[in-house]
Amino acid sequence: MISFLIFILTIGIVVGIHEFGHFQMARWCDVKVLKFSIGFGRPLFTFFLGKDQTAFVLSAIPLGGYVKLLDENEKLVEEQIKKRDLSRAFNRQPLFKRFLIILAGPLINILLAIFLFCFLYMYGSTQIKPLISDVPMMSEAYKKGLRAGDEIMAIDGERIKSLEDLVTYLNTHQQQEFQHLKFRREGQVLGIKNILWDEEVKTFPYGVPILIQAIEPGSIAEKLGLKINDQILMIDQMPVKNIADLVSSIQNHWLKSYELIIKRESISYYIHVDKSFFEGKVEKKIMGVSLAYDKSAIKANSVEVKRTFIESIKKSLVQTFHFFYLTINTFKNLFTPQGNFKDLGGPLAIANMATSSFLAGGFFYLQFIGLISLNIGILNLLPIPLLDGGHLAFYLFEFFSGKPLSNQKMVISQRFGILFLSLLTFIALYNDAYRYLLGS
Repeated sequence: MISFLIFILTIGIVVGIHEFGHFQMARWCDVKVLKFSIGFGRPLFTFFLGKDQTAFVLSAIPLGGYVKLLDENEKLVEEQIKKRDLSRAFNRQPLFKRFLIILAGPLINILLAIFLFCFLYMYGSTQIKPLISDVPMMSEAYKKGLRAGDEIMAIDGERIKSLEDLVTYLNTHQQQEFQHLKFRREGQVLGIKNILWDEEVKTFPYGVPILIQAIEPGSIAEKLGLKINDQILMIDQMPVKNIADLVSSIQNHWLKSYELIIKRESISYYIHVDKSFFEGKVEKKIMGVSLAYDKSAIKANSVEVKRTFIESIKKSLVQTFHFFYLTINTFKNLFTPQGNFKDLGGPLAIANMATSSFLAGGFFYLQFIGLISLNIGILNLLPIPLLDGGHLAFYLFEFFSGKPLSNQKMVISQRFGILFLSLLTFIALYNDAYRYLLGS
């Protein structure tokens, strides 16, 4: 029951803000709004408000919402539009007003996400320290004086407060020589000038024990006898130092036999992984485990990080950009050989994630609200008929061609949109049922 209530709250916030964007922009453009609905189907609660007596409705099916505008193309036969309202009909508005009204929904979702991310950055959270884990003796960084255990404070004047800051900076400044590197060692602040950062320099949590957190029933990991809290030490006699290398090594050894060395309760075990275990599991190279670094080591090297307003805005925009790229890329990859429609989730997946974040605390729930709002905003911008992005694509066509799309082509595109979205919805609901109702 609590999951259902949290799901309703989440959908109410995200969908409500989306429809409010359409609603408010329509009012600013002096377009008459007939109805503002959260949910679909039978109305459960209705009240009328404003000079236009707009109907605000809470409906029975909480899987979306809509704003109904006065439109001559959509009125029922028995409806009579008053002459004084004709100029306020949506279809009579200039192109830029129609474009703004449709754009406002996804845009306000994205703005909500940026606002929440900014607030959370300013509020502060526990982050991993920007520590150096390993510096090879033959590297230039070692010769310049950098050592394992050093905590990076700034690079070329850019403040580094967390491991996330450090990784982000290094990813955006690859193969560059840093003019000044500022770091802390045993309480003393030191600096190095003109240092070329080498890929061999490893940052935390490189070298921290990697533990199994969960094992999927029926997976290869379960058949091998792996258990929760097992520490992965070696794969084929090669030490494992971080999760990325571990995943890469497993995938490189797929369909091959190799030796896996683990530690369980201070005792090392050798496990022979025979290639026969991979039969029928060629495409998706997954062992069926959830991995994490040792929590005690992470906790011992964590710090509370709060950011200024300017820093928060900057990081919020960067995070939004990266999530935008990730969402578009993920959606695009669904239709490639590398894609997997099993990754799609529906209302049960949203309810599960919303509940988990809500129970984890207000910080995590607001973060989830920001992410789901951003997701809805981005997906609604996709040029798919029936979505806001589809309407925007039609308006762009009208702008460049000088005339709207013909009714025949509009009907065909809308049928395609209905078919496409219905298919995705069916797959998402099937995945939900498979995961959460059948317990797979």
